[in-house]
Amino acid sequence: MTDTFVKELLQGMLLLFSHPLFYVFILVAFLIGLKRVKRERKEFKVRVHPVIDNLIFSLLPGILIGLIGSVIFVAAGITLPLGMIALIGVVYLALGLTFKTRFMNPAYAVSLSAVVGLLLPKFQLGISFVDRWIVDVQKTPLDSLAVIIGVLLIQEGILVIWKGADRTSPRLFKGKRGHYIGAHEATRFWIVPQFLVLPVGSIPVLDWWPLFPMGAVGFSFFLVPFAIGYRQLVTHTLPEEAIKHLGRQVILLGFIVTGIAAVGHFYNLPLLIAIAIAAGLAGRELITLVTSQRDDSRPSHFVPRDQGVMILSVVPGTPAAKMGLKIGEVIVKVNGVTLSQETSLYQALQINAAYCKLEVLNLNGEIRFVQGSLYQNEHHQLGVLLVHDVVDRNAAVGD
Repeated sequence: MTDTFVKELLQGMLLLFSHPLFYVFILVAFLIGLKRVKRERKEFKVRVHPVIDNLIFSLLPGILIGLIGSVIFVAAGITLPLGMIALIGVVYLALGLTFKTRFMNPAYAVSLSAVVGLLLPKFQLGISFVDRWIVDVQKTPLDSLAVIIGVLLIQEGILVIWKGADRTSPRLFKGKRGHYIGAHEATRFWIVPQFLVLPVGSIPVLDWWPLFPMGAVGFSFFLVPFAIGYRQLVTHTLPEEAIKHLGRQVILLGFIVTGIAAVGHFYNLPLLIAIAIAAGLAGRELITLVTSQRDDSRPSHFVPRDQGVMILSVVPGTPAAKMGLKIGEVIVKVNGVTLSQETSLYQALQINAAYCKLEVLNLNGEIRFVQGSLYQNEHHQLGVLLVHDVVDRNAAVGD
């Protein structure tokens, strides 16, 4: 029995690499990184983080969280037939045509697949495998889909808290009062493969497993590629604080959806299952809308100051990064010169082209002193990015 179980797990893992959506997700992650770098060069004349960052951040954390989450799916025996797995892939592709990262999310893809399963009439196309998939979609237990939505929402929240605030991308646009303000954008596209149970295979039914049997006599495993798209624009505070707040909200939503789905399953209440699926879709969209509205209604944090210049971002590997300068800190003096606007920063740096001494107001409102060497013949000699340009806000928030 153990040998059969391990063999099926290994075969299921190999099926991941036969799923075309896995490679589509990798391509999407690369294109998101390419778009980000192009925008950063346009707004700041420098690339803040390399394109490869998007691939690394998409694969490694997502796979780790996905495999941990798979323990829940395997232990509970969350069952999906091949037809529904194919439909979820098609819905992902359709959502990708919106060119909005946040819609490439299980809360949307799986929920909409469940709606299609409910509304899909009985018909045949005369293509054997397609006809089998249509039957699969119609027979898929909605409680399985509801649990998948809930658990993946929990995984999304964990990823947002863990990695959402890492290496955010600086933005620039025109504020409501006509002044140029800065923001931070967190655009993430995590690939989170999940082990799901297929209602066909050599693993026999046990007394306690699976909880969602679908009337099958044997089972196997499939490491199914899911993607979690996430995007948040932060203007009113430091990015880490706002991003982690959203992550906690998503985790809470995930537990609510999973709890409703579990009660609906064990007490055989189909209405609760439908409510869980609807709550996953509507709740995730509501979190996004409320977060955006809250950010839009509060005063901007990254704005030009009368005294000193606030750091919008720090380019990795530059003198600023080596001196430990941080996002949100304010450079008050450079080489003894008190700063009042961005141009004076670069003028003050020219006092000593090879070395600089900074007086910095840290995030706790305390003055600290840093110093370090500068690079020669570099466009950004210090490596800090400041609010200085204009980009239409609609362009900033419309991705």
